Amino acid sequence: MRYGWRARIGHIAPAILDTSAEEFRKLLPEGVLHVGLTISEAIQNLGKEQAAAAFERLVDAGKRLAREKVDVIVCGGAPVALSRGPGGDAELAELLRKETGLPVVTANGIVVEALRALGVRSVVVVSPFIDARNEEIRGYLQASGFQVLATRGLGLVKNVDFAMQSSVAAYSLARETAALNPQAEGIYIACPRWPVVDIIAPLEADSGKPVVAAAAAMMWGALRAVGLGDGNPGYGRLMDSLKSR
Repeated sequence: MRYGWRARIGHIAPAILDTSAEEFRKLLPEGVLHVGLTISEAIQNLGKEQAAAAFERLVDAGKRLAREKVDVIVCGGAPVALSRGPGGDAELAELLRKETGLPVVTANGIVVEALRALGVRSVVVVSPFIDARNEEIRGYLQASGFQVLATRGLGLVKNVDFAMQSSVAAYSLARETAALNPQAEGIYIACPRWPVVDIIAPLEADSGKPVVAAAAAMMWGALRAVGLGDGNPGYGRLMDSLKSR
């Protein structure tokens, strides 16, 4: 059997590939291969200057992935795109499509698609980030037509500290924030580098709200882009919606 016989999912990460790669593998069905690539000079501290400097390196990484015969490019680094303002995501997607000729899924854009697919109009946002990064997320989602009722983060700056969290950290923060904002129609868990996919379904059951986690949204978008209608079961309403297409 050849790995990736159904599809090869190219993934650009602005930071080290550790937890995000494991999260993606849990979500992808048999025959679909995660082909991950970290940009040169990977970001280790998530500051605004570091994010802005990584923008062009994401495009270069996309060109390298295209040469590896991937079927779609998933571009991580939501804060990198947002460092260019609300239009940064569309700018990045257009550059990658132009340079690679491949379908492109961006970390911010696919979250908007996922929230709309689940019928969510008002949302609470949780992340491992500092307040400034959360406010960038708020601005992007509001510019995309959503009502953001609350944002909360762990206040972390070092990317490795994101990866070192237990999934309980995301679960507790999300459940508490949702409970404080009962009128919210959904929950968005930003950042694919802290472990979250295992708590999506339990959080949906406990909160009664759909959950969009960055990692799940990215793989949901990638599978749709290559025309595959299945993902591994047990990871929430968004991934389960693939089967109904």
